[in-house]
Amino acid sequence: MTAPTAISLLVFRCQRWRAIAAMNRIGLSFAVLVLVLTLMGVPLQGNTIKERNLFATELFQTLVTDRQQENVVISPVAVQLALGLAYYGAEGKTATELQKTLHASAKESKDGLAESYHRLLHSYIKSKTVVEIANKVYTRENLKVASHFREVAQKYFDSDVEELNFENEAEAIDRINSWVKEKTQNKIENVVDSLEPDTNVALVNAIYFKARWARPFNDEDTKERDFWLSEQQSIQVPTMFADNWYYYADYPDLDAKAIELFFENINMTMWFILPNQRSGLSALEQKLKGVDFKRLEERWTWQSVSVYLPKFKFEFDTDLKPTLSKLGINSMFSDSADFSNIFYESPIGTRITKVQHKTFIDVNEIGCEAAGLSYAAGVPMSLPLDPKTFVADHPFVFIIRDQHAVYFTGHIVKF
Repeated sequence: MTAPTAISLLVFRCQRWRAIAAMNRIGLSFAVLVLVLTLMGVPLQGNTIKERNLFATELFQTLVTDRQQENVVISPVAVQLALGLAYYGAEGKTATELQKTLHASAKESKDGLAESYHRLLHSYIKSKTVVEIANKVYTRENLKVASHFREVAQKYFDSDVEELNFENEAEAIDRINSWVKEKTQNKIENVVDSLEPDTNVALVNAIYFKARWARPFNDEDTKERDFWLSEQQSIQVPTMFADNWYYYADYPDLDAKAIELFFENINMTMWFILPNQRSGLSALEQKLKGVDFKRLEERWTWQSVSVYLPKFKFEFDTDLKPTLSKLGINSMFSDSADFSNIFYESPIGTRITKVQHKTFIDVNEIGCEAAGLSYAAGVPMSLPLDPKTFVADHPFVFIIRDQHAVYFTGHIVKF
């Protein structure tokens, strides 16, 4: 698995409080690029592991219900952090809907929740894994963000503040896209395609991750093999092979099997969950909604497995507004949205018009490396008593996670 990246762009349209509500629209765009991070075991009071995982599975299942014919990859952490900062600036019904959908504790202060996101962002180990975190707040020249909101952005979300002339659309777009491109090692480009001429604030948080497999595949073993697009139709795709020891599980209740692959020098793994039936992806994803990952982990067994896994690389770009609406977030998209905590003494009402989410993922023999020598996998010292085979030759789900959160999840249905 190589270099996943994700970006969520929340575009806010603001409305001056005048007699005619439709006049003088002003926009606030918020972009967050969040990649894989490993926590240090600090308890996160504001948003528990169970709550974050619940949001991740609900977001994924709701999104993919209508996307069974396309490859999907999203970063629940990216979306959660983006909505988390929006929640901090919200009040009233807007805040209540965000709080419920994020499964944040109603008893927890907003500062406590923001602090939990801060720990989530900073509790990681670099080592041989590359984790780059960079955040920035772009503001319209001469427009002041509320001091407390600015403080939260800087203290908890590491967002520097820089003025930008949004009236010069081409220059503003180039500045934002160039910054994101640099921070994501050229993996994410053209996050912003257009800006309203009266946009007033853009908050951009960038995080980039890449890592090697703990046990790389040997590229000499990669062969063209069948991948079944449906019960009757197949296509030849480059498929990696390894015969080694892994954590493996059969899940009769999910009508699926799964395998766990480790990354090098980081407490994070990638799961591949394969329905037993070629056409079983939709049913599997329905069952994964709200799943308890600890319960799934309890079924892992360490054993010899012959793994056939197709290489894949793709980019995914979507507006999450319809998905979030289905999850219960509606007020922030309406004229009744209340983001009164964002601005300082400003007669501006803010509503979100778009939640753009952009991701990239690349799975190959080495892991995060785009090119380089492959390493031969280790050979078991003795023959196993019950060898298993994991052949991902039809649509499947993948998840990148650790014990604290789901960082990426998606499915592969075509090549």
